[in-house]
Amino acid sequence: MWTMTENSIEIDNLTFTYERGPLALQGVTLNVERGEIVGVLGSNGSGKTTLCFHLNGIIPTVYAGTEKGSITMCGLDPWDTPIIDLSQKASMVLQDPETQFTTTDVSSELYFGPSNLGVEKEEIFRRAEWAAGVCGIAGLEERKPQELSGGQKQRVALAAGLTMLPEVLILDEPTSQLDPVGTTEVFDVVHELANSKDMTIVITSHKTDEVARLANKVLVLNKGEMIAYGTPKEVFSQAELLNEVGVNPPSSASLAVALSKKIPGFEAKYARAGIPITVDECFKLLKQLLDEGFIKIEWQEPTRPQEVKISPVLELENVTFTYPARIPVTALRDVSLTINKGEYVAIIGQNGSGKTTLVKHFLGLLEATEGIVKVDGEDVSELTIGSIAKSIALILQNPDYQLFSISVQKELEFGLRNLGLPEEEISQRVDAALNEVGLEEVRDIFPFRLSFGDRRKVAAAAGIAMDPEILILDEPTTAQDYIGRHVLCQIASRMRDQGKTIVMISHDMDLVAQYADRLIVMAEGRIIADGPKREVFDMKDELEQAFLKPPQITQLSQLLRDYGIKENLVTVEEMEKCLKAGGGR
Repeated sequence: MWTMTENSIEIDNLTFTYERGPLALQGVTLNVERGEIVGVLGSNGSGKTTLCFHLNGIIPTVYAGTEKGSITMCGLDPWDTPIIDLSQKASMVLQDPETQFTTTDVSSELYFGPSNLGVEKEEIFRRAEWAAGVCGIAGLEERKPQELSGGQKQRVALAAGLTMLPEVLILDEPTSQLDPVGTTEVFDVVHELANSKDMTIVITSHKTDEVARLANKVLVLNKGEMIAYGTPKEVFSQAELLNEVGVNPPSSASLAVALSKKIPGFEAKYARAGIPITVDECFKLLKQLLDEGFIKIEWQEPTRPQEVKISPVLELENVTFTYPARIPVTALRDVSLTINKGEYVAIIGQNGSGKTTLVKHFLGLLEATEGIVKVDGEDVSELTIGSIAKSIALILQNPDYQLFSISVQKELEFGLRNLGLPEEEISQRVDAALNEVGLEEVRDIFPFRLSFGDRRKVAAAAGIAMDPEILILDEPTTAQDYIGRHVLCQIASRMRDQGKTIVMISHDMDLVAQYADRLIVMAEGRIIADGPKREVFDMKDELEQAFLKPPQITQLSQLLRDYGIKENLVTVEEMEKCLKAGGGR
């Protein structure tokens, strides 16, 4: 019987190079105690997934390579232990849930793992019911996985992993497709499992706010090397280092570091308690310093978005849509909406609220059950998909639905040739698009040899190369690190500055707050809020109904209203400008 202080994972100087591939890990050393939660952070390609693959035998069973050092997982060496034995100790949930589905309905997916372990029938049913409840998928048991939204699929994959009741649960970006409240719920489940079942959790994530809140330890990797390891406060106090390697610290920590540079003595005020990493910690610190007069607030007006003329390019009039599935699902309910030329609009809401269904109507990919859909004033039902594609580019949440060519370059050339463009222009557009997303070096590679994140960039580049009048981004942050998600949104911003219209579907409230000007909030197939972002973030009831939370900085600005913050702020930079040295003690 293990004691609470016994290590469930021991890694000593682990170095790994993929067969015919790059050096993926170099000199990684760490010990993880049973019941601990370890957050693993790093940019795409930093080695996070490779580290996870070592824990459950995917390396070397599926991916071969050269290893130095040692690794022990629950007393077993993954390199010398059959994967069937490892699977009884460790369960892994992959970033792309569809790669894990093996059955035809959700309930069977939950039964599959424990059935293979020989668990008794009644216990399987009990575990499945429990996992469905804690992951928020109760009621979806009879649905086919392919009928679900991206976020619902991710919840199913997590629930299937939980039914194994492993000693070590390995989660590779388990919340990348979940709404903010869903993300918090999953992290809370993870915390409860660690506490109540002594389960060790290793979780890779780009959502540092949640990692900061719940992890016992944080590991940061960069190009396969450990650059930081310690408690969340120890790691996130190194904000400059983290930004250099593409890891975004929690906004509260970034604000504290920025103020430490600006206001003499500020760092000393929080040194004993450690850097603030949550909204509550940051508010408590700022309130104390404001009350003491050590700092003060001088209101600075935030930058206002450019004005947009009333020139409708996308319209829905009383649109209702029902999926004709085995169990019919009404995804849109009497939706009316107008988007004008030159707007940067974000559509936000809970998983399954109808966001993707809505935008697919603009491209003629779905035909409204009731109502009218218009593009540039023309009824979509009277247009061909080909003619719509000349003015609208849709970049889907899952790039694998869009990629089919034998190389990255040919993937980009395909749409341009269908437009009948001359070869010289095709070549110029392909070069420009690949340069925009940073994939110039892989133009001759088969797309499916790339990482999921890079496949997303290929799909984005193909859409950008078409130079559409309207660009629709469906969850641009999925599988993208901190740098990658900003690259895509900055490209969209430049297109908007050229007069293009941008529609972004996203669960990343920090990204939405920074780039979009107008927010459309959806819940249960309806639009429940629509307006400028700073106004929508004040709509508490509507956001709660849509399972959304404002960004950390916006929450902080709301708490500081009585001290002189006049409206919602949305970035660390906006808040930092309002805080000055007060001259007090």
